[in-house]
Amino acid sequence: MAHSGGPNEDKWLRLFEKSAVVVFLAAAGIFLASAFIRDTTPPAESISASIEAHAYSMPNNGWAPLTVYFSALGSESPNGAIVRYEWDLDGNGAFETDATANGGYASYTYNKPRDYTISVRVTDTSGAVGVASTTVTVRHPASSSVDYWSVFDDTRVRRVDIALSKAEWDKMWVDPISKYQAKADATVFGQRLDDVGFRMRGQFSLRNSGAKKPFKIDIDAYIDGQEYENLRQLMFLNSIGDPSLQYEKLAYGMMEFAGLPASHVAYVELWIDLTDDDQDPIFWGVYAMVERVDNKYIGNRFGRDAKGGNLYKASHAQRGPMDLVYWGDSIEEYPVQNGQYAYGKMNNEGEADYSDIVALCRTVDGRDFETEEEYIKALEEAINVDAFLRYIAVNMIIDNWDSYINTGNNYYLFNNPVSGRFEWIPWDLTWGGNPTSDVFTRAEFGMMENGAPLFDKTMRIEKYRDAYTAYLDLIARHYFTLENMSGIIRRNHNLIAPYVVQSGGDKGFFGTSTMFPYEEFENSPNALINFVSERVEYLEEAIQSELEGENTAVQEEQP
Repeated sequence: MAHSGGPNEDKWLRLFEKSAVVVFLAAAGIFLASAFIRDTTPPAESISASIEAHAYSMPNNGWAPLTVYFSALGSESPNGAIVRYEWDLDGNGAFETDATANGGYASYTYNKPRDYTISVRVTDTSGAVGVASTTVTVRHPASSSVDYWSVFDDTRVRRVDIALSKAEWDKMWVDPISKYQAKADATVFGQRLDDVGFRMRGQFSLRNSGAKKPFKIDIDAYIDGQEYENLRQLMFLNSIGDPSLQYEKLAYGMMEFAGLPASHVAYVELWIDLTDDDQDPIFWGVYAMVERVDNKYIGNRFGRDAKGGNLYKASHAQRGPMDLVYWGDSIEEYPVQNGQYAYGKMNNEGEADYSDIVALCRTVDGRDFETEEEYIKALEEAINVDAFLRYIAVNMIIDNWDSYINTGNNYYLFNNPVSGRFEWIPWDLTWGGNPTSDVFTRAEFGMMENGAPLFDKTMRIEKYRDAYTAYLDLIARHYFTLENMSGIIRRNHNLIAPYVVQSGGDKGFFGTSTMFPYEEFENSPNALINFVSERVEYLEEAIQSELEGENTAVQEEQP
């Protein structure tokens, strides 16, 4: 006999059925709404091939939380003006941010570490649409093997003490160029490290610096495996040619903003204690402690699987310019200086294999390509061209004369085994003093007798020149502004100024073998800010002239 429920049960069943219908309709509504919201990318057939859309990001990678600035600079249509700019800033497929009022510029802060594909949709007066995308990579700070934010805390000046015998100290000064490594004890920010190696470092900064030499601590020189906060070396730069003591700090900050793998920098006060002279420790100076490019640096920027790829360092004083000029298919055909090739191997030295760098030179400078597109494809398979353009943009803005394009100097090339292409890493950064130096051409002086082919050729390719111009523009709009730079310069100066004059004074300014009169340090903030002010004005005019096609420096020669 079939069961027949009572009136209460029938009522409950009807209520359940109605609730199920409501839930189903609500779920369907959510699905449809989601589909409607996400399906805002124009179908391929509605995107006009005639519209040239551009999407640029800065920085394009970094540690979370990461604020990124976006630009659609140079987007254009033959049918009329671009009248609307819309961004999909979270990578969900919906163009939810209308940036028309800002001329296509937008910004967004990313808190979740992952890779994002960010797109812009531009619309012209005829209603035609163009779309372009850029990528942003956000890394979690916890993924780093080094707590950079503690070790390189740049909100304060911390003390480093070196204790060694007078005999060891004297040996270091007999012939500074020989870089004698003394055995010493170090106390770094209160942590004692016994039996470390302590020596001078550098080339030009070593020979021409008077008493304030650049130094390096090799923490594991005598005790295998000894480290400080997971670092094996600490490097102290003496700010050669820089009375402000800020060039390195400012430049690396700009490189990080541009999206380059930039070293962390913090200020330290260095003290020398001769253990057998019954005297108090001697204050030697305020130094920029700069993160060294090594395996841990590589792993923290490019991933642990990238460790082990060939790392080459440019040092023109030692080995000649690392210019990427092609001389032949064997490294033996390349110029030698002081018995060394310009491409200085920083690892894998036991393997005399330079085939990867030779192949790069051949792609950059030694092959004939039928079309520009073929050259672009080959080049981007060989090296991270985008990173190179960002590097050049920063160096041009600060008028850094001692870099790839003028001297073939002060950078690293890392052959990333994961991506299969070279990465460009900035190093030893300085500033020039000419606020109107050209940002689209190389200076006539320098050591590059055979040219700087990677720069010379990329500047003749519209795609790369457009990106380079956009990077100049983004830096000039959001970082290298008078307000921002003035604030940073004043803060840095006020931070280090009390330490420069303590206990007999910084050896770079006080004593018998100085680099500068102290007055130059006192006046340096105003000098830097004046340069920035004039440079900002020049950059605005130079970028505008480029956008209007008035720059006559573009050469028509194909790669």
